[in-house]
Amino acid sequence: MGKWQLINIFLIVLSLIIYHNASSIKIDLEISTYNIERVNVVLSSGFMVLIGWIVTLGDQITSSWFSWGLLVIGIGLIATYLWRELSVPNPLIDFKGLFNVRYLRAVLLQGIGDASLVVLMIIGILYLRQGLHYSVIIIGLALMPSIVVMILMHHATKRWFNKFESVNNVRMAMSLMMVGWGCLSLFSTYLNLILFIVLTIIIEAGHGLLMQVGQELSQNQKSARLNNMADIFMAQFKLMSSGMILAILSVVLQNVTNSHTSNGLPGKLSTLVRYRATFSLFFVIAILGWIITMLAGRNLSKHIVK
Repeated sequence: MGKWQLINIFLIVLSLIIYHNASSIKIDLEISTYNIERVNVVLSSGFMVLIGWIVTLGDQITSSWFSWGLLVIGIGLIATYLWRELSVPNPLIDFKGLFNVRYLRAVLLQGIGDASLVVLMIIGILYLRQGLHYSVIIIGLALMPSIVVMILMHHATKRWFNKFESVNNVRMAMSLMMVGWGCLSLFSTYLNLILFIVLTIIIEAGHGLLMQVGQELSQNQKSARLNNMADIFMAQFKLMSSGMILAILSVVLQNVTNSHTSNGLPGKLSTLVRYRATFSLFFVIAILGWIITMLAGRNLSKHIVK
């Protein structure tokens, strides 16, 4: 409704308010000594380097050697970071004690769920604005129902879904997300505002249920220390996976646009085609998540270290 620079000013003021109020928060922490070294901070930045490499794939100006250099550096930093965390005596993230099949499944699915919300909130807005040409106010209102449903599914239905096994809830959550993204990818060139709202509600209903189950799985570790590590690692993974998937979809959005524009397609058709390609790619990601839930059933729990 105004200049976009005003958003930056609003966020700066909000951050200062939160920073001031944070000084009054007191948290009781168990005193422990960890090898948190500056070199680990540098090594963990490999994930950001990989996201930078993905971004260069959609830039026609960037030279190939620079793009390949970012890929090699990113992989090297991540590999060194993992090796270091596995070798130091008291690591920040205890990968040896933390990683088991049940938790890894939860981490992967939580990453897909959070990426789903980010994609809807960013690329979905562009789709409604550039593809379907709705006003800014209408777009803002259109996104609210899915957010409300996600919150309700995450908090208000916990008692009801506790009656079912976690694996069944995960399957239900991923099935909802897969159906929603499937319809969004297949019918994106024919949708109107109401249908878009309905599909986003279905997607975020699955995401809300997935968040509920993922929170339970991250707290099902051997000790309180591992529970804290599980929360930290899952939060980091969700941020990184959302950024990486969004970067990939943005590259697809740009490259498909350039391809169809050069082929002489009309502007509106070219715009809708690129969003269809983007939604279809995330539909494939949702299918992979659904396959994970199907393969990781009750029989797999026999092989999980308790």
